Amino acid sequence: MRQFTTIEKLDTGILYLLELASSLSVLLLAFGLIASMANVLTKGSVLTDNLTMQRVWAWTQCIAIDASVAGTIIRTFRYQAEGEKVKTWLYGLLSALLLFTAAIVLNIESVQQTLNLTLDNAYVHVFVPVEVLIWIRSVAIVLLIVAHALRHVSSQKPTEEVQAPAPQPAPIVLSPELVETLRVLLAQTTVSEEQPNIPQITETATGTDPAREEIEEQITHPTPLFPDVPDEERNKVIEAYKSGIPRREICSYLRWGNAKYSTIVKPVLDAYEQQCQIDWENDTPNFRVAAPGCKS
Repeated sequence: MRQFTTIEKLDTGILYLLELASSLSVLLLAFGLIASMANVLTKGSVLTDNLTMQRVWAWTQCIAIDASVAGTIIRTFRYQAEGEKVKTWLYGLLSALLLFTAAIVLNIESVQQTLNLTLDNAYVHVFVPVEVLIWIRSVAIVLLIVAHALRHVSSQKPTEEVQAPAPQPAPIVLSPELVETLRVLLAQTTVSEEQPNIPQITETATGTDPAREEIEEQITHPTPLFPDVPDEERNKVIEAYKSGIPRREICSYLRWGNAKYSTIVKPVLDAYEQQCQIDWENDTPNFRVAAPGCKS
C-alpha cells in the first residue's frame, strides 16, 4: 500500500490534537465538578438561574467527555502492550462507558431529527432510561479524572527496591566436630618422596687380591680409544690390522685417502697397541684378561 507523506503528517497532527484534548479535558471536567458543587451549595444560583453558565457548563462537559473517547481507546491498547493491568482495565471500562453513552445520545438526537420529534418524545424510543444514562455519564466523568491522575503514577517499583541486596555468605563456624575431622584427615595424609634409582655395585664376600680388583675396575670402566674418531672407522682400522694388513697399506685397503693415515690409522693403532700392552702386564695366573683384538 502506498504511503503519502501529507496523509502521514495529517494523522500525526490529528493524534496530537486528540492527546491535547485528552489532557485538557481534565481541566474542563474539574471546572464542571466545581460549578456543579457550587450550584448545589448556592441552591441553584450558579447554573440554574444563570443561562450563560448553563451553556458554558454544557459545552465544557461535552468537549471534555466526547473528545476523550479516542484517547482512552488508544491508551487501553498501549497499556496492554506495556503490561499495565490496572491501567488497562481502567481505560477499558472507561472506553466502554464513553462509547455506550455516546451511542445512546447519538441515537436520541438521530431519532429527534429524523422523526421531527421533541426531545421528550425522542426519549421514548431509547431502551435505556434517562436516569441510567445520566448515572453512566457521571461515573465516566469521575473515572476520567482518576485515569488522568494514574497516567503520572508508575506501577513499577524503583530500581533500588527491585534489586534485592546480594545475600552475604554465611560465616564459617569452626565447631569442635569440624576441627576433629580436619585433624583426622591431616593425620591420614602421607607425603611420599620418590627416590632415584642409583645403580649399586654388587660386592662379593669372597676375598680378592688387589691386582684382580684393579683389573675388574679397568674392565668396568674401559678407557675409550680416541673418542674423537668415529666408532665405525675405528673398528674398520682394528679389523684390518688384525687381518695382517700392514699399517701403511690400511688406507689403500679401506679405500681411504693417504691423509687419514696420520689422523685416524696411526693414532688408533698406537692407542690399540698401548691398551693391549697394559692388559697383558696386568695378567694373573688365575685370571687373564686381554683387550679386544689383542693376540695371546
